Amino acid sequence: MSWLVKPICHLAALFMLFFALSCPALAHVPILAADNENITRALHISDAAKSWAAYGSLGEGVHYYSIDVQQGDRIYLSLFKSTDPKEKDFQPALALLGPELPSEGTVSPQLSRLQLSLPPQASELKISSARIGGSKSAVYEPFGPSSFIEVSEVNMTAPKSARYYAAVYDSNSSDSSNNSTNITASGRLSSGHYGLAVGYEEQFSFTDRIMTPLRLISVYLWEGQSLAMIFIPYFAAEVIGLFVFWRGSRRTSFSLAGTLAGFFFLATAATVLNQMAFSLTRAPFGPEVYITVAIALFNILLGVATIRLAAGEAGILQRALLAVLGTIALLAGSGLLLGPVLAMASSFLPSGKGGILFERA
Repeated sequence: MSWLVKPICHLAALFMLFFALSCPALAHVPILAADNENITRALHISDAAKSWAAYGSLGEGVHYYSIDVQQGDRIYLSLFKSTDPKEKDFQPALALLGPELPSEGTVSPQLSRLQLSLPPQASELKISSARIGGSKSAVYEPFGPSSFIEVSEVNMTAPKSARYYAAVYDSNSSDSSNNSTNITASGRLSSGHYGLAVGYEEQFSFTDRIMTPLRLISVYLWEGQSLAMIFIPYFAAEVIGLFVFWRGSRRTSFSLAGTLAGFFFLATAATVLNQMAFSLTRAPFGPEVYITVAIALFNILLGVATIRLAAGEAGILQRALLAVLGTIALLAGSGLLLGPVLAMASSFLPSGKGGILFERA
């Protein structure tokens, strides 16, 4: 199996390049917004400089977010919405609430009708509408992959050290006391899904990196996809993996764990390509697509190398390489955590007679 060492070294080098390039391009750590319809329950963003992306669903009313900023620090907020055709007429809007903000001449007419609530201790807060800076055309994001439509942004220096609030509301809404869903003249819903990007520094902890693939499931649901569409590649891959294991000559726990791990990595490649195809039905084709293809190819190589190792002798070298591949997959976000865990587990699972799971008849 020494023939496999060099390709895996190349794979590790490719991973380091991929890891380095993905740092600035991942852009935001995804989080889900919930139960923040009142400013007293505003979703607090702990680090206003770190890049976050809160995903929510908005009907009537207002969703609130809070950040703590020091005087002179940069405040950056960017509002975007889903590319779901059913939400074509949904027009979310963004406003910033805080002390000493330049509010004159910039407040949207809808804000007075919505009667934005203020906490009792924040009577000095002023309201400033976000600058309309987005385009109506969809943007393709290659690392998700996903698509979205940019709506507006706030990019300014904080005039005072204080807690600032971001308010997201439906610009088509005319009465915050009316809880019915808005229907436009075209018959489309004017409520829909939005995202709020906060911060400008790409900081990713170890937990962020390994949890982001799981958080992306919520982003795909936010886009209007079904759980079946999201998980079919993984289900199909594991069924094929079990068939390959059953047909193989080595039916040990070492081989089973390694084989299933490899197919989890292949399932990640299939998911990436599936999400790319889905996103390209809503966003234009561009050079960013080749980044997505490269990510899929990386996961394919990872899966093939793992499956080949699992099908061979369970020597010290092979076990060490499986542990390396599992670690690489964990840091690269491949295999929905289960793949890396299985790959690393296979590195110490038995492969002799004591590890045989099934005997051929």
